[in-house]
Amino acid sequence: MTRQRAQVFFLCMCSMLFSPQPGYAKEKITFTPKEGARQHEAKPASCEIQVFKDSKPDHEYVELGTINYHDERHRANSGSLKLEVAMPRIKELACKVGGDALIDIRVTEVRRLEFAMFNVRATVVRFAPK
Repeated sequence: MTRQRAQVFFLCMCSMLFSPQPGYAKEKITFTPKEGARQHEAKPASCEIQVFKDSKPDHEYVELGTINYHDERHRANSGSLKLEVAMPRIKELACKVGGDALIDIRVTEVRRLEFAMFNVRATVVRFAPK
């Protein structure tokens, strides 16, 4: 019986030492290219990305794909689950895929028990040459 207790104690200690810290963020950002869209050259990280939250651009554009930003946190650390916090990361990825603007931005927030989930989905577009 003592050997089993020692093994259980060892496993418990290992799980505590190697498990994520409380409030650990599960942030994930992905880009899904639109089917048939050609790949564009990346822009510098400091490029200017226009944001059209409730409208569409006046000039012609081509959709490059969709950026999805997802973050999960413990409620105690959920203060950073805001669009203002996520938008710089989303814009940075839009620059990397050669985008000029973000349209159709949808934000979803879910708070259940002790966890908060935050999701932003945006379409990356490139303006047609004038």
